[in-house]
Amino acid sequence: MVKNIVVLAIPGVQLLDISGPLDVFAEANTRLRRHVYQLQVMALNDQPVVSSSGVRLLADLFLGEENLPPIDTFLIAGAPGISTFRADPQMLSSIQKLAQKSTRYGSVCSGALLLGAAGLLDGKHVTTHWAVADQLAQDFPLAQVNADAIFLSDGRLRTAAGVTSGLDLALNMVEEDLGREVAMSVAAQLVMFFKRPCGQLQFSRHGKASLSGRSALQDLQRWVMDSLHSPHNVQTMAAHMGISIRHLTRLFNQEINLTPAEWLEQQRIARARQLLESTEIAVKQIADECGFSGVDILRRAFMRQLKVTPSQYRRFYPPSAT
Repeated sequence: MVKNIVVLAIPGVQLLDISGPLDVFAEANTRLRRHVYQLQVMALNDQPVVSSSGVRLLADLFLGEENLPPIDTFLIAGAPGISTFRADPQMLSSIQKLAQKSTRYGSVCSGALLLGAAGLLDGKHVTTHWAVADQLAQDFPLAQVNADAIFLSDGRLRTAAGVTSGLDLALNMVEEDLGREVAMSVAAQLVMFFKRPCGQLQFSRHGKASLSGRSALQDLQRWVMDSLHSPHNVQTMAAHMGISIRHLTRLFNQEINLTPAEWLEQQRIARARQLLESTEIAVKQIADECGFSGVDILRRAFMRQLKVTPSQYRRFYPPSAT
């Protein structure tokens, strides 16, 4: 039986959020030499959809139209400006009904924000692009957001992280439908990982560390970030502010929803990433520069936060030769 795959494209859609997954399903058709998947793009109306790159799409289907064919997989593609996109109640109701009728439903990248607005993420484990993961968690607190996952499956729901991870999600669905061998063949033909070796947070680019919370907490953060090479810990941070460890922990939890130790590790990793990307100094020296007590501690922190070692990270982001 042919499986109907439908991807909803809103104005300003990221083209790869649509073409990436569809190419994976199309390649499965090619590998098997038969029509397993019917691929269609859906728009909000009968006007061409202008993507973020300026490419115009003519949709096969329109959201809300009657007598739609049965849908196996309904996905919502992301868009760079989706945070400011205003979805009216009728649109959200149509999305909800379509998802409920589909065998599987989900999103690629920031498309998860529309799923959330349609009430389809409550109580679900979900992911999205790292840049909007905090917004997704804040806007839809009943969703359990994993900002590092490449893709997640929760019942009938499928969500993918940023942009190219839509290919990973589609490949996983091909494996669900057609088996491991077919999925591996598709991955080989598309020159992509069958299973990525890491999460998406290693790709996050938060730039310079920012200060958060009330002014007294910002003073502490500034002091720590100016001297990350020092052996800071929760005790020294509390002593610097002249308060108890318990009080410091309460302040961090209230102001930035992290423990002092979690925040400190994040700053050290951020500095280590900067040094790995911009210098060729040894990893041991980087550990010293960032206040880690040894290379093993640095390595464990990287694995915990980024799912790669410092050496692997440097191979992904080698320092410039200039």
